[in-house]
Amino acid sequence: MLHKCMFSGSGGQGSALMAKMVCLGAIKENLKVVMTQTYGIEQRGGDSTAYVIVSDVPIGSPIVENDANIAVALSQSIYDNCFEAVVPGGKLFTNSSMVEAPKEAKGFDQVLLPVSDKAVELGTVRCANMVMLGAVIAGTHLLKLETVEEVVRETLGTKKPQLVELNIGAVRAGYDAVKKGSRQ
Repeated sequence: MLHKCMFSGSGGQGSALMAKMVCLGAIKENLKVVMTQTYGIEQRGGDSTAYVIVSDVPIGSPIVENDANIAVALSQSIYDNCFEAVVPGGKLFTNSSMVEAPKEAKGFDQVLLPVSDKAVELGTVRCANMVMLGAVIAGTHLLKLETVEEVVRETLGTKKPQLVELNIGAVRAGYDAVKKGSRQ
């Protein structure tokens, strides 16, 4: 098993946090994992991508270069890069709340999900990344849902305990949306 992932968005959307949670979940599931990041010079607003490789065997190189089998585009500004990076047979998870004109995918699946809108329904757009994380887990079986929920509890529980249930609810909302086939 080898998954090359890219989690992309504009600064402040939480793409790096999604990647970190995947890394922590992979460790909990006794998988091999490596993460690298790129980001614009701005702290908020610039494009940011976190690359994660998850495998059940040792990872030879930490590089994901236009060969992701799992990609996430949270914003319009990074969408084209993600679209071009998905390999045949891969999946691109697109935030249709922010990506106004998604392209037609050929050779790979594109899951269009209005994660920002769903997050607002849950109480705050700031949990859109967790809605997307749930969608990715449901659509790829990269990790177990229970593992991701445990990582959310551990990661947010010490710093922001008041946000734990909101974020777990967001993960479940994204997971359920994909499991029920809700692709908009």
